Formats: sequence, structure tokens, C-alpha cells
Amino acid sequence: MFAVTSFIQGWNNFFYEEVDSSSLCLFRVILGLFLFINGISLLPDFDIWYGIGSNSLLPLNDSLNLSTTLRLNLFKWMSPTESSAWFILIAYILCSFSFMIGFKTRASGIFCFILLVSLQTRNYSILNSGDTLMRCLLFPLMFSPANRKYSVDAYLLKKSGVAKSDLIPVTFLRLLQLQFSLVYLATTLFKLKGYDWVDGTAIYYTARLENFRRLAIPGIFDYAILCKILTWSALFVEFSMGSLVWVKEWRRWVLLSGIILHLGIELTMSIGLFEWIMMGAYVLFLQKNEIDFFKFWNKAKI
Repeated sequence: MFAVTSFIQGWNNFFYEEVDSSSLCLFRVILGLFLFINGISLLPDFDIWYGIGSNSLLPLNDSLNLSTTLRLNLFKWMSPTESSAWFILIAYILCSFSFMIGFKTRASGIFCFILLVSLQTRNYSILNSGDTLMRCLLFPLMFSPANRKYSVDAYLLKKSGVAKSDLIPVTFLRLLQLQFSLVYLATTLFKLKGYDWVDGTAIYYTARLENFRRLAIPGIFDYAILCKILTWSALFVEFSMGSLVWVKEWRRWVLLSGIILHLGIELTMSIGLFEWIMMGAYVLFLQKNEIDFFKFWNKAKI
């Protein structure tokens, strides 16, 4: 009976205790920034990827036939014109910016999610893991009280004399942390199913994918022993990010190793915003005193 009581108490503390909102609100700013950058990046080739006319690589009718009726897709209900397509993109950019600065945060987050899913459903062929990650992280975040700090909403409330506590239920933070860990654990498990990661040759092959290469580093990927060390190290770091990151004493070292891993991938490969979004999500595991330390350090530098 004692064990059951302790389990229930631990469960309630893990999912429902009140914590400072700094890490959640800071992550809203970071994810909003990447959502905004994602929208801006679609502007130059929008007619090709999402256009209605003959220039589009995936015609609207073909796209609608490929998508299921269960998915959110504003393209189904709006008139099939170029103006409607551009309206969806511009609205997404504006909503992502509003979400980033924390203006009407809940509404802008929900509208941003609907618009993002509509754009992704319109053309699946250009998506990458970063697009999927933004969608998965935005869904729980848009319902959370992520406007308590670092937001226009918080500023306007304070100016009007309405006081709100910086403490929030930890529920939404935990959901985001668990989503974060599942990404790494699922990645590790899928890689272990193949033989390239197990035998240590995966890095050798990925370093030779010229379509994804950003910077060629001579020598390092030409030696079998170095490729094996890098491959197995990457596997261990990804496993640690999904498991050992929850151990408080090891958390900072695990996060540091994750940053080194993602910066190495970003330096050598071009795979969209995925690396930066994952590194941005590291703030979900920071405590208030750690975030305040970085704020103090930045002020000291200035």
C-alpha cells in the first residue's frame, strides 16, 4: 500500500506540480522563430511547390486526391486560386510571428498549427524531418500557458495592472519533454534495426551523400576506425538524449554532447531546420536559475 501511495504521489508531482514558466515560454519564442523562418523560406519558390497553375510540380487536384479526408487542409475549402494559396502562406507567416512574440498567443498558435498542417498536406514531397518536428511540438505548445513570460500578452497584462503568477502546471512542459525524448529513442531504435549503424559504417555512407553535403571535411571520413567511433558515438548520444537526460546529475553533460552532435551534423549536412529545432528544444530541460544565468551573462557582456 505504501508503494502504491508513493507511486501516485510521484506521478502527481511529475505531471501536475507547479513550476516556473521560463523554459516553456522561452521555447515558445524559439519554436515561433523557426516557424517564421520556415514560412519566409517558402516565399521564393511558392508557385512551384504550392501554386495552382501549370508551374506547380504537384497540381492542386492531385494533391487533394492524395490526402485523406481526416487531415486539416484549408486548400479543400478555399477557392482554387493563386490568391487563396498566397493568403494561406501569408497568414501562416503572420500567425507564426504573432506566436513568437506572444501576441494573442493561444489563438495565434492554433491558427498557426492549422495553416502549417494545411501547407504540409498540400505538398508532402518537399517535407523533411524538421517539418514533422515543428508540427509535433507546436500541437501541445499551442494549448499551454506559454505566454506568461517573454510575450506581448504578459506585457499588456502587467501594464493593465492584472497580476499573473509565473508558476504554471508542469503538465505541458512534461508532454513536450516526453515528445523530445521519444524523437531520440525512436531514432535510436530505427537505426539499430539496420546493419550500417550497428557495424559502424553509417557515417561513412552519409558523408558521401553529395545532395545533402554542406561542407566536405577531408580525411576524417576516410578511415574506418574514425567512422566507427563517430557512428557509435552518435548512437550513444541519441540514446542518452532520450533517457539519461532525465537524470539531473548528468543532464548538462548530455545536453552538451547533443549540441556537439547536432552542430557536427549541421556543419557537414544540409537537412533543413531539424538540427536547430532540436537544439532549441534543449531549453525545455533548463531550470529557471540556468535561464537566469544566461540572461545575466548576456547583460554582463553588453
